[in-house]
Amino acid sequence: MARANIRQIEAFNAVMQAGSVTQAADALFISQPAVTKLIQAFEKSCGFKLFQRSQGRLVPTPEARRLFAETYTFMTGVSRIENTALAIKNSQQGDLTVVAFPALSMRLMPWCAARYLSDKPDVRFSVLTRNSSDVPNSMISHAADFGLSLLPTRESTIVCQPFRRIFMVCALPSGHPLTEEVAITPHQLEREEIVCLGRDDQSRMVVEEAFARFGIKVGGRYEVQMADAACMLVAEGAGIAIVPSIASVGWEGHEGIVFRPLSVPVTMDVWLYTPTWDQPPALARMFLQEIDAGISEVEARLMKDAGDAPQFSAAGLA
Repeated sequence: MARANIRQIEAFNAVMQAGSVTQAADALFISQPAVTKLIQAFEKSCGFKLFQRSQGRLVPTPEARRLFAETYTFMTGVSRIENTALAIKNSQQGDLTVVAFPALSMRLMPWCAARYLSDKPDVRFSVLTRNSSDVPNSMISHAADFGLSLLPTRESTIVCQPFRRIFMVCALPSGHPLTEEVAITPHQLEREEIVCLGRDDQSRMVVEEAFARFGIKVGGRYEVQMADAACMLVAEGAGIAIVPSIASVGWEGHEGIVFRPLSVPVTMDVWLYTPTWDQPPALARMFLQEIDAGISEVEARLMKDAGDAPQFSAAGLA
């Protein structure tokens, strides 16, 4: 006895629901002879009669009615599988886990996620905050779909490639004389109290190297581990900080802090980590595009008062 297939069950369900071969054919977008052939094959697979003809109409047998209770449940499950597959294909369902360094994961990434997932209620999102040097460990342990770090890695299980470049900006207390400037030069910060990031922070090293070219030493009595803490100190009037542009997210309109670009671009490279054994799912790839667009949006907003000079172009730094 041949095994029934889904197409035969689908035709049987359609006839049971529609009450005729004609309407079932219309519902399935196939010909009436094709429906009849599928029903005959299904009857052969079942080993008993499914329909009797009475006054030109198909009348289900008692066996057919009993079988319909099962096939209806089965086809409902098939439909649910198809809908789930379509949702996954269209990035409307699934799990998304990312790992990134603090300046990115604490403000910009949640901001991007909230926008990206606003129309995706069936997507579960998790973000892991790790120092750049620890991001590879999360990828090795399969804890995330992708990682973003300020440091490249040579781990054999990770594909490491440039993601984009971000630039550093100057965070100033509101009312500070330098807020009147379009862009801040390194020499204008020479005698200012600088709130520094920790010495193991990649952005700290980038800033120190850039300012050293002008003979300026970056340092002060405040040292914090995260850019957000530096911004809070600035907002309270404790000094000035040089932070990644993405650290400005969420501070817009805050009365205590203003961000200005530096006259000489100081940039950092962000590296994308993906597993060597597989590509990130479509959901993750689309979210990466959202992050990239979010960074560009933030940097464009910060640069809008810096004129059209090429060195202040967010696109030119990306």
